[in-house]
Amino acid sequence: MRSVLLTVSLCLLGGCATVSMVPGEATVVSGLSHNQSVLRKVSSEYSDAVVEAGWVQASGGLAGLADTLINGRGDAVEDYAARIGAGKNAPSLVLSRISADTQSARTGLSGVSNEAIAVLKDSGDATATRSDVMSYERALVRAQMAYRNFQSALSTVASRPDMDIDTAPVDAELADFADTIDAARKTADELADKYASLNSKSS
Repeated sequence: MRSVLLTVSLCLLGGCATVSMVPGEATVVSGLSHNQSVLRKVSSEYSDAVVEAGWVQASGGLAGLADTLINGRGDAVEDYAARIGAGKNAPSLVLSRISADTQSARTGLSGVSNEAIAVLKDSGDATATRSDVMSYERALVRAQMAYRNFQSALSTVASRPDMDIDTAPVDAELADFADTIDAARKTADELADKYASLNSKSS
């Protein structure tokens, strides 16, 4: 395991996704590049949007989000399922809602990851504070929580006695989201490594 990273793990459908968190090492003092500024902005907007959409509940900072992922604390899973009526609304409506929310969450995370990849490809010497990396990782944690809530809601509706609809399309959407989260995890690791390397060279 990288010595500069603290790892938080969440098992998803096809395996385990990890989120790396950059410790409070000294950072290079310089101006923000365009991509880095955009990364922080879109990461924060995605994190807020996930909460505003009702896919997850807000927690007390990144530590609180990580604790919820690991220990399952809080009522986020139950709240999403209840919010969309997974236990009582028509199964077709519930499945349609889960599918639409999953697709929106996946598309949003992909957009944030594209900005992170742009920062990785930036060969300039300028770097930002660790806030850029942490903002991206916070968005990733929120995406993982949303995935878990979507999956739980699907399990709720699928277990109902009046359920007679094939869930394969929703399963496929969730699998695509899991793949997007896994790719984002790798990008987060690479981004953390880049900043750690830059900080090391500057010290």
